[in-house]
Order: sequence, then C-alpha cells, then structure tokens
Amino acid sequence: MWTADWWGEKQKALPEGATIAPIILSSDKTSLSQFRGDKSVWPVYMSIGNIAKAKRRQASARATVLIGYLPADKLDCFTADARSLAGYRLFHHCMAILLQPLIGAGTDSVKMVCADSWVRRVYPILAAYMDFPEQCLVSCCKENQCPKCLVAANKHGDGLNSAMRDPESTKEILHRCKIGQHPPEFEANGLHAVYKPFWADLPHADIFLAFTPDLLHQLHKGVFKDHLVKWCINIIGEDEMDACFKAIPNYPGL
Repeated sequence: MWTADWWGEKQKALPEGATIAPIILSSDKTSLSQFRGDKSVWPVYMSIGNIAKAKRRQASARATVLIGYLPADKLDCFTADARSLAGYRLFHHCMAILLQPLIGAGTDSVKMVCADSWVRRVYPILAAYMDFPEQCLVSCCKENQCPKCLVAANKHGDGLNSAMRDPESTKEILHRCKIGQHPPEFEANGLHAVYKPFWADLPHADIFLAFTPDLLHQLHKGVFKDHLVKWCINIIGEDEMDACFKAIPNYPGL
C-alpha cells in the first residue's frame, strides 16, 4: 500500500514528519450455525496498511483484529417499506460509534512508539473498505449502483467515462434532502436517505477512494458471470456454451 499515489498525496497534506497508519476495514454478515436457524453476527475487522500484504493475510500473524459487532437484527418493528432504510441508518450510526476515536486521532495525531523504538506522531486515516455489498451500504447508495462512480445502473457494462462520487457533494445532497429540498441529484445518484454517514467527519478520508475490488462479487460473479458469460451466451447460444465448458479437461485444484 505504501507504493500507492494515495499515500504520497496524504503525506504531503500532513505536517512534516507525520507517519500515516492507513486503516483497512472489513465487515461481512455471517451465519452462526445451520443448527441455530437464521441467527447471524456482523463482525467488523480492522488492519493497517503499514503491514505487508503477505503478512497481513496470514491468520497466524494476527494482523487483523476484531473491533466490534454490528446489530444483525431483522428490524421487524419497521414496515417492509421502511426496513431497508432503517437498516442503512442503524449501520452508519453503529459504525460512527465504533470509529469515533479516529476523528480526534486523525486530526491531531497520536504519539506512538514504533518498532525501531522511536516515538512518532501517527495519523490513522481510513484507507480501504472491503466487501462489495457493504461498500454500497457504506456509500449510502442502492445495491444496483456503483459505489465508486455515477454510472447509471443499466449501463454498468458499457465503456463509459463516468464521474467519480465525491464525499463533499454527497454530504451536501444528503443535507439538502434532510431539510426538505428534494434535490434531483438524490435520485440520479441512487442514494439512500442516510443523513449522517459514519465517514462524514473522518479527517483526510475519501470513502469512495477507499473501496477496493472484491474478487468474489465484482470479478468472479460480476465481470465473469454477469457480463462475460452472458455476452458469450448471446453470441453462441446456451447449448454451445455448455458444450464448451464440458469439453474443458479437469485440472488439479479446480
């Protein structure tokens, strides 16, 4: 992560001698057990970009820590129409509580003793958020929308140069919606009425730049299954597509 342009740009915006601790977050609702009905938990994990990726991915390295659990309730107290929006708002409220310490630490820095025994002023900054379904939830947009850019929901497969989502303009649109102005950009951007996103006050953070590709949802299921496979079926037909897959020889591990 330290080779990215993002790190250099943030370093220039901070005081001389500052040390960045890029915060990496991930969350995924998980079923507890098949024998417990529909019980589930929603853990939130955190790591930092100062740790090498090869080490960070090792379970034995304990480089990722559990920082809390989010409510995984079905919200049956709300009507079916209001339940989805209530879930969005509950998620952002709980995440704001979990990440409250990052506001002061990211603004004023925190003195930490580093591995070389030197004391440095460290700025923890939200840098990455994993998992595609949660990315739509985090960006306050509908799940058929792109969490990073403003491409229309029915044009995801087109070769377009779409404008990127901007945190400041998004917060302004949500505020205008809150005071009853009904801006047309609210529907055009596919937003939900979450008036206080948890990332609104996080210093030096651009939540839309923090979204990283999700291999399962965006590459395997998105690019391959939802786009490439559908395009090939339209060209050669479903029967020929099945015959091509059946003709592929077995390969160890697949």
